[in-house]
Amino acid sequence: MNVLRLLKSIHQHQPISKLCHLKYSSHHPARFLEIQDKWRETDGMSKNWELVYKAPMDNAINFTSAYLTLSSSIIATSALYYTTFVFDYEAINDPLIWGDGIIVANNATEFIVYLTSFFLFHIAIKVLLNKYVLRLYQNDDNYVAVFRGHWYNYTFKHKFHLNDFKKLSPTFVVSWGNARYDLGKKHGILLENYFKTPEHLNYLLFKRKNKLID
Repeated sequence: MNVLRLLKSIHQHQPISKLCHLKYSSHHPARFLEIQDKWRETDGMSKNWELVYKAPMDNAINFTSAYLTLSSSIIATSALYYTTFVFDYEAINDPLIWGDGIIVANNATEFIVYLTSFFLFHIAIKVLLNKYVLRLYQNDDNYVAVFRGHWYNYTFKHKFHLNDFKKLSPTFVVSWGNARYDLGKKHGILLENYFKTPEHLNYLLFKRKNKLID
């Protein structure tokens, strides 16, 4: 009963349709026109290129990618220095102690397992973030996808043609498995709700078939 009262109250104060509209209002075509010039300047794109896709979480991806690069570099450098100048190979089976008696690992083998797991986890996340398309530009049947690089505020661009684009089979192993697409020589993650209009995604997916029919 409490749930019914809550839903009734929400409906009275804010219609469900309006809530749904608010969820995607920032990706309305008019909104793209407002931000298009800003992003074209940021990405070094001419006015011939139309912004047709703008992904969320840009700032979070930017920070996370830079953090993973920095933390991995620090850990790798520290581990290399320790094994080269500090580690006593005659005590390979002794516990690794840090500071005032803090046991890091029971032995060197266990520490290597921890270190390897750390790097594999970071690499997996980096590979995922490297496929996350931030922005997509269109010029006729040519496209440019903007990806986040390994350093803070660094991006790189990937060009592809309409005929290169196709949807990949979903996978449960990778996050956003149902949003994976082939962009020619690179795979990318595109979230369908963040295209300028649904027609821009449909054009990518079905244009080749329409050409063949015509």
